[in-house]
Amino acid sequence: MSKGARNIFQLLYSSSTILPLTLSFLPTTSLYYFFPPILSSHTPTMSSVTLKLRQKRSMARLLNQGRSILDYNFDPNLFIIPKWILVPPEVRNAILTLQYKAMIAVYGMKSLMIARDHRYFELCPKNMGPVVYQLHQSSMRRLLEWKEDWNFADPTLAASAKIPRNTLQFCVDSIAYGRFTCDYTNKIDDFMSGPFQNWRQFRMEIGHLAFRLMSHRPHDYNEWRAWWEGKFADDMWKWEVCLEGLILPTWEEIIDDVYLMISDRVEDAQELANSFYISNPRRASTT
Repeated sequence: MSKGARNIFQLLYSSSTILPLTLSFLPTTSLYYFFPPILSSHTPTMSSVTLKLRQKRSMARLLNQGRSILDYNFDPNLFIIPKWILVPPEVRNAILTLQYKAMIAVYGMKSLMIARDHRYFELCPKNMGPVVYQLHQSSMRRLLEWKEDWNFADPTLAASAKIPRNTLQFCVDSIAYGRFTCDYTNKIDDFMSGPFQNWRQFRMEIGHLAFRLMSHRPHDYNEWRAWWEGKFADDMWKWEVCLEGLILPTWEEIIDDVYLMISDRVEDAQELANSFYISNPRRASTT
């Protein structure tokens, strides 16, 4: 296990993990057994809890808004040096190699993002049996695919019907998500030390190559450098910045996200959503 994977794995199982228990959300009476402190008379109302969580999770999403690598289309034309910039053929050939390394890095990031997008389904351990596992998969898929039809442009449009509570059954387990986190983090480590490092290293080498071959022609070199550190760098940043979007939510964060989806999308969801709320791990762990 890599150092980065160990750190995240330890973090997941320190303060954020409650108990290595499987929690089935139908019937909800089982939740009362696992979370009595959260469901006490001091439990915040649905509106106050939801508002607090929305503020916290919205800030996290804002940092990565519009930065999903899945929305990025790789364009080989970005690697074409403008014809009016006079550079040696060695530099132009090196740029073609760099284009290939960038493409490998971009598609590697896309593969990681697809794995990350599967995180909600990885909350349920496969060894719970095919029935429980499939119920969780179908319930989570239905929760994720629900969309609110109402919009400000057409306020007369009826709001989407919420999902009936008795049609959903979730099974979440901290150990299962921990294993997924560990495996995903190892993939991130392999990517960062492999394809992404290859891209960054070769890009730096091209900068050195251009200086060695063009430093005696200051005008041409300055023209090259203006493009290399200007437009080209800006174009590359548009996909490099998507690395931030690959960060995997902690156990607490993903449970909070599911809580918000339940409160928004499920009919008569207050009791179910409140039992899902575990953002105070120290209190919950005393049960």
